[in-house]
Amino acid sequence: MALTNFIPIVWNSQMLLDFRQAAIAANLVNRQYEGDARSGNTVRVNTAGAIAIKDYKTGLLESAPGVFIPRTTKPDAITSTKADLLIDQEKSFDFLVDDIDRAQAAGSLGEYTQSAAEGMAEDADKFILAGLSTTNAHLTAAAITTGDQAFDKIGDIKKALDKAKVPTSNRVAVINAEYASVLLKASSRLTSVDQSGSPAGLRDGYIGRLLGIDIYQSENTPNVAKPQVIAWYKPAFSFVSQIEKTEGLRHDDSFSDRLRGLHVYGAKAFRPTGIVAFTAS
Repeated sequence: MALTNFIPIVWNSQMLLDFRQAAIAANLVNRQYEGDARSGNTVRVNTAGAIAIKDYKTGLLESAPGVFIPRTTKPDAITSTKADLLIDQEKSFDFLVDDIDRAQAAGSLGEYTQSAAEGMAEDADKFILAGLSTTNAHLTAAAITTGDQAFDKIGDIKKALDKAKVPTSNRVAVINAEYASVLLKASSRLTSVDQSGSPAGLRDGYIGRLLGIDIYQSENTPNVAKPQVIAWYKPAFSFVSQIEKTEGLRHDDSFSDRLRGLHVYGAKAFRPTGIVAFTAS
C-alpha cells in the first residue's frame, strides 16, 4: 500500500539544501535562471551587446557633412545575442527506507536526504566541470612538479582572463588533488580566507585565494590522474537544477518504504572567454 503521509515538498526542500551544502562547482556558477526547471525545457537568454562609448565633447550630430556639433549625442540601436540553455540531463534516485512515515514524523530525514544530495552533487559537479573544461581552449600542456610552477600557471590563467577583459571579481578555480599537492608547496603565497574575507568558516574544498582567484579542490574534475585546473568567471557559466518528481511507495518485497525521485538539470557557457583550463603533461 502506498504511503499516506508522505510529503514530497519536505524531502525536496531538504535534499536541495543538502545538495547546495555538498556541491562545490554547482555553487560557483550562475544559478539565476533556475526558476521553474522541467525536463526538456529550454531557458532562452538574451545577452546584451557592447554599448558604444562616444566623445560627447566632439559631438555626434552634424551641422553639415563631416562637421560635428559639439556636446551632442544620438542613440544606437540595442543589439543582443540569443542563446538557449537546454535542461537535458535526467538522473534518478530510488532507495528503500524501513519506514518513511515514521522517519518523517520523527524528523530523522537527514541521513537519507544527505546521502541522496551528496550523490546528486557529485554527479552535477562532474557535469559542470566537464562542460567548463571543454568550453574554451586549454592552455598549452606543461609539466607541473614544483610549487613555483603551479603558482606560475595560476598566473598564466590570470593573464588569459585579463587579456579577455574578464572582470576581476567573481573569479574562481577548481583544482584536483594532483594539482593541489604541488600548489600547496607554495602555500605561503596563498591567502587562507574565505570569500567574505574572514579567516573563519572556510568552506569544504576551499584552499585559499591566489592572484585574485578563489581556489577550490575537487576530485570531480575530468582528469584526476594529472594536475588539472579549471578557472572561470562565475557569471560566464549558467546551471539550472531541480528535483522534478519525488514519490513514496510501499515496497512489495520487504517491510520497507520506497522513495524515488528525478533530478533534472542543464548548463551552458554564455561567456566562453571567461573560462580557462589547464592540464599538465
